[in-house]
Amino acid sequence: MQKTYAADRIEPTEHLTTLGRLWRDNLAEGEVDDELVERRMRWFHEQNPAGAARTWLGVHGGERAVIGCASFYPRHTVVAGERLRAGILGDFAVDKAHRTAGAAMAVQRAIAQGARAAGAEVLYAFPNRASFPIFQRCGYTKVADAAMWVKPLSAAYKLQELASAPPEDRRDTAHAVVDRLASRARRAVPVEAWQSLWQGALPEWIEDRVVDAIGSPEHPLVRAALRAADAALTARDAALLVAQGRRVDGEIARRADGRFDELWARSAPRYILGERTAAYLNWRYATFKTTDYRFFCVTDRKDGQLIGYAIYYLYGNKVVIADLFCEDLDAQAPLVLLKLAERMRREGHDAMGLIYVGPPSIGARLSTLGFFQRPLPKEVGSRWLIVRLDEQLPETLRAELVNPDRWWMTEGELDA
Repeated sequence: MQKTYAADRIEPTEHLTTLGRLWRDNLAEGEVDDELVERRMRWFHEQNPAGAARTWLGVHGGERAVIGCASFYPRHTVVAGERLRAGILGDFAVDKAHRTAGAAMAVQRAIAQGARAAGAEVLYAFPNRASFPIFQRCGYTKVADAAMWVKPLSAAYKLQELASAPPEDRRDTAHAVVDRLASRARRAVPVEAWQSLWQGALPEWIEDRVVDAIGSPEHPLVRAALRAADAALTARDAALLVAQGRRVDGEIARRADGRFDELWARSAPRYILGERTAAYLNWRYATFKTTDYRFFCVTDRKDGQLIGYAIYYLYGNKVVIADLFCEDLDAQAPLVLLKLAERMRREGHDAMGLIYVGPPSIGARLSTLGFFQRPLPKEVGSRWLIVRLDEQLPETLRAELVNPDRWWMTEGELDA
């Protein structure tokens, strides 16, 4: 008896027109022309240096009408010093009329059951919370929640939020500002007889003026406070950069070159992560671009050796870090991030941030660099790292792969 929904593995090059239609109708942002669709299909399905995408078509009914597709693209991934054949789920599209659990389940179950034959020992993905039950029924395990950390580069970043906030929120901020000033005054002038000047309730007229000022970016009080806050942010980062104890330079490139291969060869990753060869990085970030990625490279001033890099793009006046890698992530990521902050502040950007899955120690280190953890944007929602492991994997590797403290996965790694 014919199932309502089923899925078949296909050779993508024989179905590029169908796959392009599914991508354009269900995944593309805005209007896209035929030429862009064709280039995107060949980029995703054929040009990955780790191998061609493995793809399944979802079909419906006795006539087997095509209603969706899904793929994984190969990714050589290092786990406990071993190189595994992994696959990252991508291009999961189902036509609107068939967006039911049955259609999604048929496609994802077929991928899960066919992964080993298709060359993957591990599958991983980055779905939202709502879709996880489908993957769970296909044998996936949740590893960790993604975290978002943001570093203000100018005080205007926070002011823009406060200016549109309700008066009660601005009033809370006014209290916080005055309390901080009072605390500094007590330390600067510890004369008991004068302490009444800054103790007790905030006078209503001062509170009202501060609340009004916070809502008016051009207010003289706000402009003066912004200048002082920006100077403090810049000075703090400069001190942190000097404390790293290494003289470095930063440059922006459009593509990865041989230095990236040398960096990867020198590294001995302690976390689970994908290979970062120049060929792969250029495929992922430079060859086909609907997003304008840039490579920020940090080099040693003595010998010009590449220490690490951040791959980023601009979203409005904010800097979004899609990938971050160093020879020693724990030791050198602060250097790369501080140097990037220096450059982006000079270019006039308000903030920079990154979404990642990693151990708590990474978040603790980001906090010392002036980053703050924030909830994921509403358009992103909750995001989880999930994995499906081949039953023949050794138990030692299985234990590593389900341990959230062993991963380093950035936004660019988990979403093509």
